[in-house]
Amino acid sequence: MRYLQRIIDQVRRQTENEDVDDFVGIQNSEFIQYLNDAQFHLQAAIVQQHARAFVQETIIDAVSNQERYDLPSDCLLGNKVHNVEYSATGNDEDYYSLDEDTIKKRLSGVSGAPTIYIRLSGQLLISPQPASGGKIRINYVQRARELDLRVAQVASAPTLSSSTSWTISLADTFETDTSSLSEHDYVCVIDKEGNSIIKNIEITASTSSELTCAAHTVSTADGESASDILTDHYIVGGKDATTHCDLPISVERYLIAYCAWKILKRDSSVDSSEAMTELQGLAQEIVSSYAMISDDIQYIPQLNSWDDWSV
Repeated sequence: MRYLQRIIDQVRRQTENEDVDDFVGIQNSEFIQYLNDAQFHLQAAIVQQHARAFVQETIIDAVSNQERYDLPSDCLLGNKVHNVEYSATGNDEDYYSLDEDTIKKRLSGVSGAPTIYIRLSGQLLISPQPASGGKIRINYVQRARELDLRVAQVASAPTLSSSTSWTISLADTFETDTSSLSEHDYVCVIDKEGNSIIKNIEITASTSSELTCAAHTVSTADGESASDILTDHYIVGGKDATTHCDLPISVERYLIAYCAWKILKRDSSVDSSEAMTELQGLAQEIVSSYAMISDDIQYIPQLNSWDDWSV
């Protein structure tokens, strides 16, 4: 999908709101809010009808005698989990599925080979808790990243440390939005296409020339590497943030229509009713297009586990 600023420009033209400065017109921040509302609303509608549309996989380290594990920060609503597997060795061939259960089956303080998982407020409780470490493989519904504009550009690759604070020098050729940076406690480093390089870096201070960051451990599970930060990368404010919508290009028209409808309503325009009708039709069409269609043979699921046959 296109860079967010280009989408905002399109909505401005469509709603005749191109005249803007610090004191006149509708500010970019309002367009950004409506575009985020649009993508989150549409993703929720799609997931309600097609639960596996945005499934992502991640692997986290299991810790000996540890029961609680945080779900990924981009897990939709902090609880949309499809499948959890455990491997004591971490080898692919040793993974086996854990059964989902309720809090009433929790076995706190009991270690052994895990058999169940329990969802609880953005965390997984693994029971029995792993006796010997290993790996936990999670399939979950990934929430679309929050949209925002580029606020700075990296001037030189920093030396990162997981134990000490560090700084990112900012390019003076880019007009750094220091006011926007000051509104955020975290930033993400992205490339020009909005792909994540390193996410959720806590910032402790910011100026137009550098960011001072808290100690940060890169997420190898997400493919992050400190050496990947280059001088042509950008800074965007917030957690799990980007400048390009994660949804496919066919959804861009919905974001534009939704934002235009909100702006027209704000302007008390008579065109808002017509825009609302168009918006509803677009949403229905897009949600329906996510239906899983397969011409392959559909077999009856076999739900027996391997030890059911060892009688």
